[in-house]
Amino acid sequence: MSGPHALARLALLGLLAAAAAGAAPPAPRHRTLDGTPPLIIGHRGLPGLYPEEVIAGYEAAIAAGTDALELDLQSSSDGVLFACHNVFLSDTTDVASRPEFASRRTSRSVDGAPTGPDWYISDFTAAELKTLRVRQPIASRSKQYDGRFPMATLEEIIALAKRTIAQHPGRRLYIYPETKNPLYQRALGRPLEEALLATLERAGWNTPDAPVFVQSFDPESLKLLRRLGLRTRVVQLIDGTAADFAHGTIRYDEPDTARPFSWLQAGDPRTFAAMVTPAGLAEIRRYADGIGPWKLYIVPARGVDANGQPVTRLADAENGPPTTLIEDAHHAGLFVHAYTFRNEAEHLTRSYHGDPALEYRTFFDLGIDGVFTDYSNTARQVLDAWLARSRPHARAAAPR
Repeated sequence: MSGPHALARLALLGLLAAAAAGAAPPAPRHRTLDGTPPLIIGHRGLPGLYPEEVIAGYEAAIAAGTDALELDLQSSSDGVLFACHNVFLSDTTDVASRPEFASRRTSRSVDGAPTGPDWYISDFTAAELKTLRVRQPIASRSKQYDGRFPMATLEEIIALAKRTIAQHPGRRLYIYPETKNPLYQRALGRPLEEALLATLERAGWNTPDAPVFVQSFDPESLKLLRRLGLRTRVVQLIDGTAADFAHGTIRYDEPDTARPFSWLQAGDPRTFAAMVTPAGLAEIRRYADGIGPWKLYIVPARGVDANGQPVTRLADAENGPPTTLIEDAHHAGLFVHAYTFRNEAEHLTRSYHGDPALEYRTFFDLGIDGVFTDYSNTARQVLDAWLARSRPHARAAAPR
C-alpha cells in the first residue's frame, strides 16, 4: 500500500494504539498534504524590499524566515545559468545606460509573443552580465538598493543555501528554480534542462530528498527533466491571462499566458484550465509532485460597479467561495504552492481590507502547502502567529 490513503490508515492505527495504551493521541496535523506547516517561498528573494533575485535579497529573505529561495533561470551566451525573471534585461538592470552594450538592443519573438526592442540575456556572456547592476522594476517599491548589486547565478544561490543549512542544522531551506521560456532558450542553443541538471549533480542535490523544487509553466520541460534523470521534487505551474471579475473565473486570452508554449506549438487547443480538472491533476501526478497555481484558482475574485459593470481592479473585487482545487490536488497526491502574495493594497481584494495577513490566514485555513511571496518577513510573522493560534492544547494522558 502506498500514497495518501496508506498514510491516513497508518495515522489511524497510531491513534488506536495510543488510545489502547491509555496515552493521549497525537495532536491533529495541519491540513497540508504531508501534515507539516505551509512553506514560505521567497519569490525572487525579498523583492518587496530589495531588487529581484540578488544575493542580498536572498540573504534578507533567509533572515526574515523564508523556507525557500525561488528564482527564474536564464542562460548566458556561454551557458551560465543566471537568476532573472525575463529573457530581457532593461526592466531589472542598468543595461540601457551602458553605452558599450547599445548595439545589442534588438527585438525577438519569445514563446509566440513579440518582445523588444531590448537587450537579451542570451546575447551576453556571464562576465558581461556580472558587470550590470540590478534595480527595482516596480515603481511603487523602494529604490534604495538600486545599482548596488550584481546579477546572481544559480551556483551562487546554491552556495548560499548550503552555507545557511550548514550554519543552522535542522533548518529547512530549499532552492526553487524555474525553467523560464525553456523552448525559446533551447531554440537559441541554450538548453536549460541539461544545464540545470548538471548544476544539481555537481552540487550533490539531484536526489529525492535534496532541498530542491524544480518548477515550470511548461510540462514538456518538466517531463524532459525527468527523462534526463532529475530526481528532485517537481512542480507544475498553472497560469492564466487575467481575472474575469464578472464571473469570478479566469480568462485565457493571450497566447503566452493561456497555455504552455509546447501546447501552442503542437496545436493543442487546451488552456491551463485543463490542468485543474481531476483528469488534468492525474496527468500532472505522472511527472510532478505538486502544482503552483495562480491564487485566484483557489479563492476567486469577482465584483461589479454601481452601474453593474465588472470591476477592472483586483482591489475593487470581493472574494468568491473557495474552489475545491486544494482538496482535489491533495486527493491526487499533489501539494499546492500558490502565487503570488504581496503586501500592497492593489494586490488584495476588498475582502482583505488592505491587510495582507487576512489573505495569508485565508489560504492557511484552506490547507495550502506553501505560498510564493514577495514579502517573506510578513508571511513568516503571519504564519508563526497562525500556528500559535491553531496549535491545539495537548490533552492530558488518560489514567491507567
